[in-house]
Amino acid sequence: MYRKKFALLSGGDHSLVATHYAVEQGEVDEVIHIRTKIGVTECEEFVRDICASQRFRYALRVVDPPELQFEDLVMKYGFPGPGMHYLFYRMLKERAIRVLVRESKQKRLDEISLISGVHQQESVRRMGFVAPRVKVGSQIWLAPLFNYNALDFADYKRKYSLPTSPVKAKLGFSGECLCGAFAQPNEIAKLEKFFPATAAKIHDLEQKARIAGKHCIWGTRPPKKGTENQYDIPFMPMCSSCPTRV
Repeated sequence: MYRKKFALLSGGDHSLVATHYAVEQGEVDEVIHIRTKIGVTECEEFVRDICASQRFRYALRVVDPPELQFEDLVMKYGFPGPGMHYLFYRMLKERAIRVLVRESKQKRLDEISLISGVHQQESVRRMGFVAPRVKVGSQIWLAPLFNYNALDFADYKRKYSLPTSPVKAKLGFSGECLCGAFAQPNEIAKLEKFFPATAAKIHDLEQKARIAGKHCIWGTRPPKKGTENQYDIPFMPMCSSCPTRV
């Protein structure tokens, strides 16, 4: 028996389907949305609206990175490419989960379940999620729809009339994190067109990074140094679909 059961809702289709499925199965105490501080604002708004709606009424907790923010990381390291992805993941998402788990435990051996929309057709081997259940210390990562494919997710959404985030509809992904490590070449143009406030925030940070002498072009790889571009690193379940975008 888990001390707490959390469903992680990024705002994308897969996490919404998995959250809905887990809630229907009685497997969720709270829905968690990680506010990376470099996501599209409308993504968080969608998550809040879904959870507060008369139809769903999910208990939602929005959690922030506990230490360095995205701007702090850029000013220290520059904008990330694939080789820096794990560092940014760890600072923006993993540490937030660690704090959540630590605060949720009452006894040392308590386990906390974290429900994800990861499925095996994503690049799960690269991100370490290779089974429906993965234990990392007190964290028990569950992927109840691990064997789903794209058609299964689409069918589930249609069956239960689940909405699509306007961010996902326009960008093709949730937009909850725009670290840029795996950004597509046309991604900044999409942001400028559909979410100009977010694009302006990125461009402002590019100027600051340029002045600071850091890699200052969002969505591009920094100059290669040693083995920093080796990004086949273990277990990043909250970014399992990122490499499929390049």
